Amino acid sequence: MLVLSIFLAVFCSSLINARVTFTTSEVLDNVDLKGPTGTTATFRCYAGCKVYSPTRNANIVIIDSDGKQYKSLIDLADLKTGDFYELPESANLYKLQNKGAADPSFVFWAVEKGATNYNAKVLYVTSGSQINVSPKTDSLLTVMSSSGAVRFHDFKGDFTGALPSVFATPADSISNAQCRAVYEAINAPSVPNTTFPVYSPIATINFKKAGEGKSVIISGEPYVQTSTGQDASAVYVSPGYVGCKNVGDSLYTSLSLITSFDSSFKVTDSNGLSVICNGDYTIANQADAITLTVNNDVQK
Repeated sequence: MLVLSIFLAVFCSSLINARVTFTTSEVLDNVDLKGPTGTTATFRCYAGCKVYSPTRNANIVIIDSDGKQYKSLIDLADLKTGDFYELPESANLYKLQNKGAADPSFVFWAVEKGATNYNAKVLYVTSGSQINVSPKTDSLLTVMSSSGAVRFHDFKGDFTGALPSVFATPADSISNAQCRAVYEAINAPSVPNTTFPVYSPIATINFKKAGEGKSVIISGEPYVQTSTGQDASAVYVSPGYVGCKNVGDSLYTSLSLITSFDSSFKVTDSNGLSVICNGDYTIANQADAITLTVNNDVQK
């Protein structure tokens, strides 16, 4: 029997809004410092906050409203997994300031002290990363990508009783009823057969249970195909998709939203049933985002 689960997360909008504001954190990227040298962007840190960035840029710095400088993004990018930099509670507003060339490309996350999953670890990936991650002591991991994409592949182990899920959000938002996962494993046998990219600069994987014997490889490879087979899940996520009702029309902008790239695959069973799934990631495309063809008939 052919078993195939397809997760579709598509966001279409003619607007590109600055920053993505969650209940207790904010993600800032390219749009937020668009402008000449000296451009600033405030971020929420009312009770103090942890700040993260995979962007190696010494010219984007954190300052307060008095002009005091704290860390640069390159300082944050040098943090190891599990490490963090915490800004203290202050009556002054914290800001990012661009001291370098106009319109820099970057991603930055600030999560307020006391937020849900405040102590969740953060992993950085690049377009060339291939990092094997195991939930030995922690069931949650937030991933930030300098490429604007996060890819999950080569799941290994027994996931019975603890089916993993992936969100296109930071860890503080995964328990929010306003946010939906882009991937929820349908059963334990399907997990090792599933591989997919999430086209956002930040994502969180919830293994549901910590322990030995499970792992996944996480990378920042952009523009890779979704591939799958029988007893697996296919995941299609539009570039910039967040997945939370409470962020309105906001979306991530660190990956080009108008680039056209497709992903398709075909699965068959022993009785002759075939399914072809084709996904078009172009956010501005007026055609169907996903097309299913069953035994040569396009499904409407």
